[in-house]
Amino acid sequence: MARVVLHIGTYKTGTTYLQTLCHLNRAQLAQAGVIYPPCGDGYAQHGLAALWLDVPDAVASAQQAGGAQALWQTLTDRYARAPGTLFLSSELFSHWGRSRIDLADLASRLSAFEDICLVYSLRQQADLAQSIWLQAAKFKSPRPIHRFVRKAFERRQIEDVRLDHASVHETLLGHFSHSQIKLVDYHQASRSPGGIGQTFLDLLDAGLDVSQLTPPPPESVNTSPAPLTYWVATQITRGQQQPSEKLIRLVHQALGLEQGQPTSLLARYEYQKFQSRFGPGNAALVARVQNTQPGFSFAEGSVPKGMMFRDDVTQAHWAEIAALLYNERAQEVSFLERLRKRWRLG
Repeated sequence: MARVVLHIGTYKTGTTYLQTLCHLNRAQLAQAGVIYPPCGDGYAQHGLAALWLDVPDAVASAQQAGGAQALWQTLTDRYARAPGTLFLSSELFSHWGRSRIDLADLASRLSAFEDICLVYSLRQQADLAQSIWLQAAKFKSPRPIHRFVRKAFERRQIEDVRLDHASVHETLLGHFSHSQIKLVDYHQASRSPGGIGQTFLDLLDAGLDVSQLTPPPPESVNTSPAPLTYWVATQITRGQQQPSEKLIRLVHQALGLEQGQPTSLLARYEYQKFQSRFGPGNAALVARVQNTQPGFSFAEGSVPKGMMFRDDVTQAHWAEIAALLYNERAQEVSFLERLRKRWRLG
């Protein structure tokens, strides 16, 4: 039976890790009956989205493979009537910017396959918003946090990512059936045995254990930095440059954080507002999918124990940061003076 599984994201739900894992283990997946095809340059199938999106990643990937139309035709001709499972993954299929995926056209193209499964990964909205801010800060520039959060509530999306999972599901139902849509809770998947990788191997019926596969190298995984320490560090650099590892360590020390202590760049009331704003929609979504995904759950949960929020940073913390920076600078100056004196004596 020709089966296609299209993983559509969303962003910041372990997509880079999963795509790199599949890219590095194409041969083993193929032996297990799962085809993860190369589609242009890179480790994901971003080029397929270039048929509708003008996003640079999609366009560049498609151009290297002869264009998005050619990519789609090749996949259909080669795999639509072949045995096994074709696995495709690109968070660009959940992109919600000026250009958007034509879901009617997408459904038509996938209809060549006998069995269709769209996989959408959900992440708690407060954590998702925070992670997107960190991503933008790393690769673009830090956004003023108050304006960023206000826009998230007003538009119910951040950048090109929709925060309202219930609305995303409703949009997909306009072109795909309930049984064709599979929801994955990012938090539950990442904390389950084998994590995100094992969750998707099981979903694909690969019969593989993630421990059997070559893991992605750490530098290839798009991991977000520690939220609160990174935000504080960007306030010191004024967004003119990326905070150094040394500065981040000093901030971590000044905040008195313990190893592994959770932090949030959101204020406590903002975190709670995310829960109250999106909680009802999340609950309605869970109820809606129970017939096709019995036992599925997606709850905001309680605030992690010991979480430090942005509004927990006090004047005393800022004073400690200033003192540590002053001492660090004094030590550097002292070292340079000793070095100059040694050269003069020599």
